[in-house]
Amino acid sequence: MNLTSQLPLMRALPRRSQPLLHQRRTVVASSNRLLISSLTQLFDGIGPLVGAATSQIDALECLRIGGVDLLICTDQLDSGDGPALVATAKQRHPRLRCLMLIQRPLLSTILAALAAGCEGLCSGERLGRGGLLEVLQAMESGGIHLDPLISGVLQRSQNGGSADNCGRLATPQQPSLSLREEDLLRGLCNGLNNQAIAAELHLSINTVKHGITGLLRKFDANDRTQLVLLAFQRGLMDPPQPIQSWTT
Repeated sequence: MNLTSQLPLMRALPRRSQPLLHQRRTVVASSNRLLISSLTQLFDGIGPLVGAATSQIDALECLRIGGVDLLICTDQLDSGDGPALVATAKQRHPRLRCLMLIQRPLLSTILAALAAGCEGLCSGERLGRGGLLEVLQAMESGGIHLDPLISGVLQRSQNGGSADNCGRLATPQQPSLSLREEDLLRGLCNGLNNQAIAAELHLSINTVKHGITGLLRKFDANDRTQLVLLAFQRGLMDPPQPIQSWTT
C-alpha cells in the first residue's frame, strides 16, 4: 500500500495530540516494541508517559505508580493479554480509562475487550492514520467508542447473540422490554451514568436504579458492563457509531 498521500496527516499527529494528552498520566502496554517506541515519541513534550511494559504483570506494576489516568494497551502481550490486563486494572483502579489497540480484529477479541471495560477500541491498521487520536477524542465525551473497522465487525455479528469459543454467535431467547426499559438500556449503551439517564428521561435516581436492577435480572447479567455487552451482542442496541474522520 502506498501511504505517500497520508504523510501530511502522519506529520500532523503530534500537534493534534497536544490537547488530548496534555497533563494525562499514561501507561502503555504492548508486545510490539516498535509501537511502544512510537507512542513514546508521540507523548514526548506533550503528556507524562509514566510507564511502559510488554507483559500483563509488568503493566500492572506500572499502574501502581499512582495517579495514572489512561492505559493504552494492545490485545497481544508477551505474557497475559490485553482484555485480562484491562479487567484487572479496572478492578484495582476504577477511575482508569482504557483504550485497546486491536491487532487481531476477531469478534471474540472485541467482545473480550468490551467485557473487560475498555472505553475505546482502535484497530491496529488505523493507528498511523489518526485512528488512535480519533478514539481518544471521542472518549473525552464519555461512553464507549470504537473505530469504524471494529464497529463493522460488531454490526455484522448482530444477527445472533453471545459468541461461542469459535467466534460463532448463538441465538439466546430475547427478553421482552418495556419502552422505559429500552430507554434505560439505551442510556447505558451510550455510556451515561444514573444521574445523566435520570435527567434525560425526567426520572428520579431511585427509579433509574430500580429499572437497571430489573434489567440486570432480566438479562442475567452480573453488572452494567455485561448488560451493555449483551445488548450489543443480541442486536437490541446499535454499537457505537463509527467516529467521524479528522479533516486536515
